[in-house]
Amino acid sequence: MQSSNADTSSSNAASSRTDEKQTINLELTPKGKDLFPLIESVLPLSRFVNTTLNSLPDLLNQALDWQIHHLTADQLSLEKSLQQGLLDYLQIDHPADKLDEAVFMSRLRCFRRAHSAAIAILELNDKMTLDVSSRRISQLADCLIRQAYDWSFNTLIERFGKPIGRESGELQSMLILAMGKLGGGELNFSSDIDLIFFYPEDGTTCDAPRNMDNSRFFRRLSMLLIKVLDEVTQDGFVFRVDMRLRPYGDSGALAMSLAQAEEYYQEQGREWERFAMIRARLLTGKHEHQKQLTDIIRPFSFRRYIDYGVIESIRNMKEMIQREVRRKGLKDNIKLGAGGIREIEFIVQSLQLIQGGRDKRLQEKNLFLVMPLLVESKLLTATVADELVESYLFLRKMEHCIQEYDEKQTQQLPQSTQEQAALLQAMHFANWQVLLDTLQHHTQRVNQHFNELLGSQRADALSQDEFYVSLAEGHIEPTALQQKLKEDKQLEIAELTATEFVALVNRFLSDSAVSSLSARGARRLKTFFPALLAICLVTDDPVKTLDCLLKVLQSILKRTAYLELLSENPPILQHLVDLAGRSQWIVQRLSEYPILFDELLYPSSLYEPLEKADLRAELQQSLLRVDNEDEELLLDTLRTFKQVNELRVAAALLAERMSISQVSRYLTQIAEVVLQASVDLCWRMLVKKHGAPQSLDGGQDKGFAVIGYGKLGGLELGFGSDLDLVFLFNQPIDEATTGPKPVGNSRFYTRLAQKLIHFLSTRTNSGVLYEVDMRLRPSGSSGLLVSHIDAYQEYQQESAWTWEHQALVRARLVAGDKSMIEPFNQIRTNVLSKKRDIQRLQQDVIAMRDKMRQQLERHQQGKVDLKQTAGGMVDIEFLAQYFVLAYLGKEQVPQNMVDCLKLAQAHRLIDAADALTLIRNYRLFRNKLNEINLVTPKQLADYKEFVDPLSQVNNIWHQVLCSK
Repeated sequence: MQSSNADTSSSNAASSRTDEKQTINLELTPKGKDLFPLIESVLPLSRFVNTTLNSLPDLLNQALDWQIHHLTADQLSLEKSLQQGLLDYLQIDHPADKLDEAVFMSRLRCFRRAHSAAIAILELNDKMTLDVSSRRISQLADCLIRQAYDWSFNTLIERFGKPIGRESGELQSMLILAMGKLGGGELNFSSDIDLIFFYPEDGTTCDAPRNMDNSRFFRRLSMLLIKVLDEVTQDGFVFRVDMRLRPYGDSGALAMSLAQAEEYYQEQGREWERFAMIRARLLTGKHEHQKQLTDIIRPFSFRRYIDYGVIESIRNMKEMIQREVRRKGLKDNIKLGAGGIREIEFIVQSLQLIQGGRDKRLQEKNLFLVMPLLVESKLLTATVADELVESYLFLRKMEHCIQEYDEKQTQQLPQSTQEQAALLQAMHFANWQVLLDTLQHHTQRVNQHFNELLGSQRADALSQDEFYVSLAEGHIEPTALQQKLKEDKQLEIAELTATEFVALVNRFLSDSAVSSLSARGARRLKTFFPALLAICLVTDDPVKTLDCLLKVLQSILKRTAYLELLSENPPILQHLVDLAGRSQWIVQRLSEYPILFDELLYPSSLYEPLEKADLRAELQQSLLRVDNEDEELLLDTLRTFKQVNELRVAAALLAERMSISQVSRYLTQIAEVVLQASVDLCWRMLVKKHGAPQSLDGGQDKGFAVIGYGKLGGLELGFGSDLDLVFLFNQPIDEATTGPKPVGNSRFYTRLAQKLIHFLSTRTNSGVLYEVDMRLRPSGSSGLLVSHIDAYQEYQQESAWTWEHQALVRARLVAGDKSMIEPFNQIRTNVLSKKRDIQRLQQDVIAMRDKMRQQLERHQQGKVDLKQTAGGMVDIEFLAQYFVLAYLGKEQVPQNMVDCLKLAQAHRLIDAADALTLIRNYRLFRNKLNEINLVTPKQLADYKEFVDPLSQVNNIWHQVLCSK
């Protein structure tokens, strides 16, 4: 920014300050004399303070004393004290008390003027920081608006009666929605106030000579309230009122019913109104009506998915503002110019809208408060956030100093030497050029961040090579593609590859979903598709990679928000190609749940799976953002958490940042964290309704345990694994819960188990958490859903089959009440250590294995089912379980199969070479199955690759189980 007075010298500024200083001849009280040094020091900096001191000396002194006294007050006590101070000044005891209109309007204006001057005095003396002064100005506005509303409402009731709702039959009150900086609690010093008026429902007034429709009543109320606040009298005004943000703008009704508002925002609300509603804050109205309006506004403003479409809207609004700045010649405007206040607001608001639907914390209305949340959510780096806050404070401080000079609503740099001198002194600068240089430093930095985050060059960073643009439009032949790659990248690709690649592109372009794209969607696809093709062509298998990626694209074509995400974030394309091109599991996940695209934005976390403690903390933070009553959102939050963290494991594996043998541990940790959170949520819901079992005495224990069997119990989960679970409780069966709707303990725990299964296996828009298998519970599918621990022990000792004891080898408590770990482990030890007939045990193990193989083994020419085939992974598991049941039950038996085999070798039940062979092949099979599930789900392994390992395991199987 430049100024025509940029060469004004500091000496001129000093002489101007001398000329400006006035002599005040006032009789001041002793308290006033104590305050006078503060007032006197700012007289050269503010004509507004001068005139206020001359016209309202006593009231100014009172206001200044009050502001100083309450500098450290909390917000609630501050608002109460300010309200009481206003009532005292109005000389009324209650907001509903009558007061003549002229007197009322005069006193409102004087009170506002005195307190505004007091705030200016403290701010210009550096006794009040910008964030505090902005909040104080907003609180002053809140107080005056509410008082003006109460007076106006009661005045109209006397004339036209009380407005009554047609359906409710209740008295109706107006909902005043504060917008913009007032809504955010950071009003600037000489700002207008943006308001929107609503009323709950239609009806008529009653108990008056002239009854009228509610719509007319609230229109008259709106007009009277605006007059009380906005009309300029000999005492000035309270606040300039701007109503242009209301539905339909200047042509819309001054006040609208909630039913009309719902229809408008659902069907006609415009993009810029979404931005405006970020800061919307209700000042009046009953709680239930406020909730109604909030429930209308929130989903209008905040989408439940990532919403990069707002960036284009920001650019359009920015271009409109720039045109207006040029048209009006506002080149030195610190709010609307390049790098000004508005660009910082745009950055923050756009990031809020992008993620605010998913992260409710980001729906915070105050810019200062939301900035650290944007850093926590990884939408801004800490460095960028600090720089934006620093620049925002500087620009807003300058804005206040400019406005405090003459209480004008302006953000223009002053042109007169007198005003420049005042601004220099207020901002503590030596001369005008230094101030301009500092201002330019801030605005250039802000503008750079704006362009990096929201500017059009983000999309320009994508490859727009004319050749790839033509390829993306279907205008390139295979031979031309071969030649282009050879010339530019020294790449040789086969003619067949080029033909198949071009065919895939053309088939995609001819798809009806592509041809029927909206203009906006087509423009977004065109932005990134050429770059995506260019990246695919340098992969090891361009055709396979493109085929996978096109499946992903087809799944999101109707969701413009995700096309916008890809076009606005060029680095995502490379991650997308790297991951989707190598894993059909990832392709399927991204296709079904595009919300996972968001993770591609953060490669630092994408490739770094979390350890268990961090998983718990992350999930806890996510759940804290969700209303406990919103079960649907709780389910979606759990599912998103699981999918995101499984994606991180897959990405880390594909990026070779972890070995495939580590995958199971991470996937098991994710399941355990999800299970514990689900138990806690279900417990809270059931206890709220029925109370806890009385024997728990309100403690932290739940008396409930989730036992994990199979891969979960053995810490060996893979991609797509289901969960084998058994539920136990240990509270007295003959007792009941203590809540408003008590039930017997058995029934309570059965409902808890049902609720937990619902949480885990119900399919929502975000998929399922886990498929749950309960067949390992006592008596299988015909047994009780949850068992008392004593009944479970008796069943295991007296009635369980051999295969159930085999399964118990891999059983452990994975969620629930930790106090049940020891008693469960004791049951497990007792059962595993039972003396058994070895020959009968061998027969049972062989019979069960044969039955499983017949029912579950999959067959395909040249392929092999590594899990179920003879010599496969289950054979090794059965061998380990046999050793435990036959010989090792009295030991501290591990749940992990490899550790069981090591224990068998230590007790010389199997020689070291055979033990090593089983362990090596078990890991080989399990790793291969994890790899298959990630890369090509549901496929079988090549038989030739595993002939020897399968034969080795089969030989050991026969030596151990069939040779005796």
